[in-house]
Amino acid sequence: MLNKISSRFAVIMAVASLVAFAPAASAQTDIRLPIKVGGETLRGKLMQQYADEVAKQTHGHYKVTVYPGGQLYGGTSAAQAVQLGNVEMANPPNSAFTGYTKTVDLLEVPFAFPHPRNYEAFTDGPSGRELLKSLAKSGFEGLAIFDEGPFVIATKDRLLKKPADFKGELIRTSGHQVVVDALHAMGASTVKIEFKEVYSALQQGTIKGVYTTFDAFTKHKFYEQAPHVMLFPAHGAYMWVANKAWWDKQPAHDRAIMAKLARKLSAQYDHQVWANLKEYLATLKAHGGDYFDPGTSPHTMAAFRKAIEPAYAKLREEFGAQTIDALMRGKPIKLSQSK
Repeated sequence: MLNKISSRFAVIMAVASLVAFAPAASAQTDIRLPIKVGGETLRGKLMQQYADEVAKQTHGHYKVTVYPGGQLYGGTSAAQAVQLGNVEMANPPNSAFTGYTKTVDLLEVPFAFPHPRNYEAFTDGPSGRELLKSLAKSGFEGLAIFDEGPFVIATKDRLLKKPADFKGELIRTSGHQVVVDALHAMGASTVKIEFKEVYSALQQGTIKGVYTTFDAFTKHKFYEQAPHVMLFPAHGAYMWVANKAWWDKQPAHDRAIMAKLARKLSAQYDHQVWANLKEYLATLKAHGGDYFDPGTSPHTMAAFRKAIEPAYAKLREEFGAQTIDALMRGKPIKLSQSK
């Protein structure tokens, strides 16, 4: 009897010791990722794909929750929320970061990139990495940059095809200074009004044109009031960032997985957002509009660059001639050379 008790006790102790020294199940880490656009949009769908892929590749260690439609934060408030650690990640437009570093304005220099592939080479290469690193001192870990897609200037009365055509035009912009300076250099005036008021302002003649994405132009039927469309080679970008203090605490292997996925999906977004150009053009032509792309002619690009030289001179003063000249030649920039 005593032997049976001793044997049972030994088994119990052995099991207890296995339980005591067994590794604890890894706790799940939540990642909050707010976006301003809806979940049905291209960016909304790709963010959900990111959430699914992160969960799969980390075996459920991370749970990414996407908050679409500005539920949590959007734009500038999303960038601030990441910096403060209120959320772990976001990818607001580059304009949301101008309060932290002016270097993000380099993503919007008009006529610097004649073709989207030139812009993609800039954002995905050494220059893009320099821009992302410039956010670190403000508490951000830069993961990826992706293109907002084609921008246009749509006008009521005539198709703009050369710099002199801009003289006397009153164009609504979102207020990005580098774009405003370029338009002023060509003799246009600019105004910043609420986007929801643009259609009625065009209809009433309060403004003569609008600077916006081709996607927004089509979605809001601006072709009904401003059917003359010039593809304007000034880009905008979304900047995918994480809170740096939080990011640095994550295991290196997990950081590598999340960063690689962010870059992959950003590249996918760049391709898909420009693939929609044919659809936008078809809609425009179906409603009697016309279209001009200055990027198809090196001579035209050179003429526009010459006309907006005052805007480039201002950028050289701010960032240094070496940085801006490298940008305009399609060469990698070194922000350490900036002023």
